[in-house]
Amino acid sequence: MKSPESLDMPRLTAQFTALANSLSQSANKPVKYVLALAVVLVGLYLYLVPNSITDPRRRKLPPGPRHWPFIGNFYDLADGEQVRVKVREWHRKYGDVFYTKIGATDYIWLSSPKAVKDLMDRKSGIYSSRPYLPLAQDVASGNSRQLFMPYGPAWRNLRKHSHSLLNLGAATKYKPVQDFESKVVLQNLLDQPDKFYTINRRYSTSVIMLVAYGIRVPTFEDPIITKIFSVMENLSVIMAPGAFLVETFPALAKLPEFLVGNWYTWGKRTFKHDSKIYLDLWENLKKTSDEGKARDCFCKDFYLGKPEKNGIDNLLAAYTCGGLIEAGSETTATTINNWILGMLLYPDELKKAQEEIDRVVGLDRLPQWDDEKALPYLRAMIKETLRWRPVNKYGMYHSSTEDDWYEGHFIPKDSVVVLNWWAIHNDPSRYPEPDVFRPSRYLGKDLSAAEYIGINDPYERDHFAYGAGRRVCPGVHVAEKSLFIVISRIVWGFNIRKKIGLDGRPVEPTTVMMPGFLSIPTPFECDITPRSPERAKLIREAYAQSQAEGLHYRE
Repeated sequence: MKSPESLDMPRLTAQFTALANSLSQSANKPVKYVLALAVVLVGLYLYLVPNSITDPRRRKLPPGPRHWPFIGNFYDLADGEQVRVKVREWHRKYGDVFYTKIGATDYIWLSSPKAVKDLMDRKSGIYSSRPYLPLAQDVASGNSRQLFMPYGPAWRNLRKHSHSLLNLGAATKYKPVQDFESKVVLQNLLDQPDKFYTINRRYSTSVIMLVAYGIRVPTFEDPIITKIFSVMENLSVIMAPGAFLVETFPALAKLPEFLVGNWYTWGKRTFKHDSKIYLDLWENLKKTSDEGKARDCFCKDFYLGKPEKNGIDNLLAAYTCGGLIEAGSETTATTINNWILGMLLYPDELKKAQEEIDRVVGLDRLPQWDDEKALPYLRAMIKETLRWRPVNKYGMYHSSTEDDWYEGHFIPKDSVVVLNWWAIHNDPSRYPEPDVFRPSRYLGKDLSAAEYIGINDPYERDHFAYGAGRRVCPGVHVAEKSLFIVISRIVWGFNIRKKIGLDGRPVEPTTVMMPGFLSIPTPFECDITPRSPERAKLIREAYAQSQAEGLHYRE
């Protein structure tokens, strides 16, 4: 796919017009216009859309479903609720590597652990980029969002900082944050159990805001929540495949925007909104750091490391810090709320986890960090949640930077290469009855998700929810700790049951996801009640003690 800069549109249009005129001179007038239009359209299609006529290697593309001219498989993938169904069907029909198309963009779906390992890990040098996105990266992100950056020196420079400040050793210093905020969750569930959905969203947002900026979010009504989730809503829109025509046909960025959905105006408005939020947070962090008032956090360490010496300006620094919020707020909340949904649908699994935690922890204290290794079923439950409901509906996107061949199939340069976790996680040959929530699948998988990411045998990996290759989630250690401490304490302290309706029957929760890119469950009802008055008392005492002591970062 050619970028807009590589096209000479006036020359191209003149060539097509001249060809159309020469073919139609001898025809009558009505037919002449039809022929001219047909020639122009066919010529544009052959030039803009990769095809086997201009590139015979494309006859060796991986197999896949039939697609329409111009739009490709857009309608197959337009309904986010059905994508996970479609890609599983295509995996069964076409194999571990299959092909789809949206507009002029090739999609290669890697649907087995081996394919992911072979390409995203072992050939990471050419499978670590991102697709060219004129709206998402160039306009709506001011070329500053690490998530959308192509692989290269600029991305590696930012990644180096992220890794050094979020690795296992660095993540340990944030455990007091997660300990503190998880006690707030327990207290809130005692007082307002019907608000569990937003309680979990506040928890995940406050944890990552403290980790990133040292700013606590005490309630879901806090103004910072509104700002953060407004950015997340914009991000969810631009990340959905085919949402904007210009992302599907990047060459159209050269055309007047009114012909392509006013994408540029929308993107500039989005950038103005998002960048102001992130720049305000960054400037406040710099000010409080200079005054010696900033809490210990990622952005403080990042700022004191003088990023400008590495060519990182204010905007890029602000988006780098904001990227942590994008990666860690809604995704963690989504996983916790999907876990609660699993507990409603499979109550016997909650009972098993409660039996284990009672045996290990007992009745007179909350679960602590040191209990994790002795709670294999609890850890298996978290892994199963990420297998059963990974964090987004579409998979993890990379892009190829060179033409390549894999097992006899041609993979063109600039293909969107998808880590197809919906197919991998639901392969019945590895996970019998894959739609069933069954943590016992992971008993014996005693390593952390971070440790399994680097394992040599791809079929020994636990799940792929944190990605693969050089763009694997840098915050995996923080995410795992956030999930463990809050889920273990909810299991210890509460029963989770279906709500009983006015007719006396259990209310079945919806399993439909919210519109957008992420696998956010549609809000559902449930009853969350303390397992005993004694446990409720311990929860209140732990909360009161944490409030009296205050939040201290370093262990």
